Amino acid sequence: MNPETTTIFIADDHELVVTGIASIIRNCFPNAIVSTFKNGELLFQAVENDVPNLVFLDYEMPVWDGKTTLIELKRKFPKLPVLMLSMLNEKAIIQSCISHGAIGFLNKDCSLEEFKMAIECALTGTVFYSREVLKALSEITVNSEQNKFSNLEFTERELDVLRLLCDGLSPKEIAEKLFLSPRTVEKHKDNIMQKMEVSSVSKLISVALKNKLV
Repeated sequence: MNPETTTIFIADDHELVVTGIASIIRNCFPNAIVSTFKNGELLFQAVENDVPNLVFLDYEMPVWDGKTTLIELKRKFPKLPVLMLSMLNEKAIIQSCISHGAIGFLNKDCSLEEFKMAIECALTGTVFYSREVLKALSEITVNSEQNKFSNLEFTERELDVLRLLCDGLSPKEIAEKLFLSPRTVEKHKDNIMQKMEVSSVSKLISVALKNKLV
């Protein structure tokens, strides 16, 4: 993240919460420019005038809630990374936001380390889910679809990469952890996605957790 050029917009209708989030961001990234808004519509209007590098949206807000704002932002600014914030850990809510283009989903009880990592991941185009969110996504009743994925065969190294992707690590971080080149990790990731017949890392993580592949 380049602190000299990075701007972050946050929408949350609770003044203490949004002020606290902004303060945390400024402490972690002292030179970042942070702007806060009371609802999604106000944030959207600001984005139309000046597109930021990253947006945080509370899921529950008046006027435009987080999901509505997410849909409108991704419709007009498809490349803009959007992180969702919520106290809710309902699987349907999380999956709906992911399907509408959110690059990540954070529970408001997440750790400072997770919060900082989410920002770093989002700014590099990498999906990120806090641990509580990953737990919610994994708590799914086993169904017949699991049989399809239980027959997949992965190499030992592919399983290593898959586990670390599900832990929220970026390909670059995985490469450093496994002492591999980023290009090799990307190849393993592409092979995994091909075997699982998915087109995005967020779907890969969701399917892997749902079918207990890791």
